[in-house]
Amino acid sequence: MKRHSILILISLLIAFSSCKEKEDTETVVKAYTLTVDPSVTYQEMIGFGGALTWYSDRIISSPKKNEICKLLFEDLGTDMIRLKNSYYPSGYPAVKTTDVMETAGQKTLFNTANQLYDLARSYNPEIVTLLSSWGPSSALKSNDKLNNGTLKKDESGFMYEAFADYWTDILDHISFTPDYISIQNEPSWGTDSWESCLWRPVETTEYPGYNTAFDLVYNNISTRLNPPKMIGPEAENIGTSSFGGNTFGAFSDPLKDKASLAMYAFHTYNFSATTFPDETVTALNMIRDSYGNKPCIMTEYSGMAWLKTAQFITRVVNEANASAYLYWDMMWGESNSFAMMQVDYNGNYTLTPFYYLMKHFSKNVDLGYKRIDAGMTVSLLDYSAFISPELDKITIVIVNPLNQNINVNFSVANETLSGIRAYQTVEASYYKDLGVISLTKPLLMKPLSITTVVLELN
Repeated sequence: MKRHSILILISLLIAFSSCKEKEDTETVVKAYTLTVDPSVTYQEMIGFGGALTWYSDRIISSPKKNEICKLLFEDLGTDMIRLKNSYYPSGYPAVKTTDVMETAGQKTLFNTANQLYDLARSYNPEIVTLLSSWGPSSALKSNDKLNNGTLKKDESGFMYEAFADYWTDILDHISFTPDYISIQNEPSWGTDSWESCLWRPVETTEYPGYNTAFDLVYNNISTRLNPPKMIGPEAENIGTSSFGGNTFGAFSDPLKDKASLAMYAFHTYNFSATTFPDETVTALNMIRDSYGNKPCIMTEYSGMAWLKTAQFITRVVNEANASAYLYWDMMWGESNSFAMMQVDYNGNYTLTPFYYLMKHFSKNVDLGYKRIDAGMTVSLLDYSAFISPELDKITIVIVNPLNQNINVNFSVANETLSGIRAYQTVEASYYKDLGVISLTKPLLMKPLSITTVVLELN
């Protein structure tokens, strides 16, 4: 009798297991269709990349330098890098040579930027470069220091002409010509901790006008052979400023109609993991709707977890029509948990989930791609879609932020698919090549995942 009861119990457990398996299967049986329409295009892309600033000299001194550069500039598919201006000659402006800088660290970073440019171009000749400045020489600062302060005054007022000359000197002494320059990183953020310089959108009694400096720098460099294009204002946020109004908007308004402005640039430090995604759409749409007369790029941000960061990138690209997204901590020291690549003092490196999340965007979206219309009947996923200049390949980056499986079919309006490949990241399994995907079966978006889907067209 006891044996009979055990057999019944086993049968019940098997039946329950079978039902549970069927139930789990049914939860992912329903497939949603993601439809892209190549005839509806938005912004043309520069692409995706990051900043190489502090700690980047560890790349140059690392015995694994070539491995690191191949990973950053080739394997990652980086489209754009942001380098830091460190032209701070000791004794400037009487002394303009770079033999001795105001600090030894600045000399190191100056040489590093030159070398990183050459290395990046050797691995990717098409890579786009932005040179951003955190502030001018201390000789041009109100407090005679690189950190904090504002532009110095002389008997004629703020020293705009000297500031414009400083930019000519920068370009005369670095070993490369950047594609873009930014005359001031975060123009209304001052700190004693690193180089910074305070500005206002237009001149006040206390502060110089960013717009005036912008014009004079443009006038100085525009006569050069193949001069870099100017972006601005690289405002620290797209929210409320410390001096009234929207920070990005206040600095952008005086530049809006200037031929000298090639692209708007912004940072998004008014957002965090707690304010995203609820508070982001309106601010990002403000850039698209009020400043859509020129391209825009997001040149610095980090601080969210890797999956949330991937969601955020899709929002910036979709809602602001950003043509580029540059991740701040592209490479940093070994203690930075947000770095894409951590490099220690001895030159040993570690790739983090942030490296792979950026690869989902940068590897198969390049300069000249255009964002195209994409939609699903349900709002379960975050995604952005892009088409190649040759119109033969569509890349879709999909983020599943839910703790459940989602099946997705793909449809291209008025086009026929000839092939699908996909790459997927989940925790502890990064950028896994899923190989050739069936044209007739849905693709599984695992819980808490990022998936890059490449559609080939006939």
